[in-house]
Amino acid sequence: MKAYLYDMMMSILERVRLQNERADLLSRCSGRVLEIGAGTGINFSLYGEDEVYALEPDSIMASEAKKRIGSRDITLVEASAESIPFEDDYFDTVVVCLALCTIPDPHKALAEIHRVCAPKGKLLVLEHIKNERSFLFRLQNILTPLWKKFAMGCHLNRDTLKTIEENGFECSSLKYFWGRNFVSGIYINRK
Repeated sequence: MKAYLYDMMMSILERVRLQNERADLLSRCSGRVLEIGAGTGINFSLYGEDEVYALEPDSIMASEAKKRIGSRDITLVEASAESIPFEDDYFDTVVVCLALCTIPDPHKALAEIHRVCAPKGKLLVLEHIKNERSFLFRLQNILTPLWKKFAMGCHLNRDTLKTIEENGFECSSLKYFWGRNFVSGIYINRK
């Protein structure tokens, strides 16, 4: 999907609810920050004075994100979450917004996030998740093959919260919204 189409498609969701959730979540960043799956850089205007590194594996999305950096202290790195090019314990806060659903190997990505996140560091997550109601989960399973093709590999039916906890993070707080289809959460690295 073209970057401008992605922004256009997401604009309705952003105005309705996601923009406020993003702002609230990113207000909790501190120290050296890593953003996973920066996309077109929609989060960049929400970062404070912290030093931010943003990973984006797609070169087209990364070129759009560069336009949003401006004078902010943000370093954009074209790399995947499954192979993060930073040393162990380098970041105080890691941010993932609507990316764990598209990353080809979320377990490997979260193992890498765990590695680069400092002991007791924070993982801030804004994601859509597997619905707990069986009818809606079945619907997610039906829609996912088509949705993946349309939405850059997005899996509607991933059990993202379970995957996060299986990879070294402990939930500090969760806020569900839109019928428990989306979540905003803070996790602590259990190193």
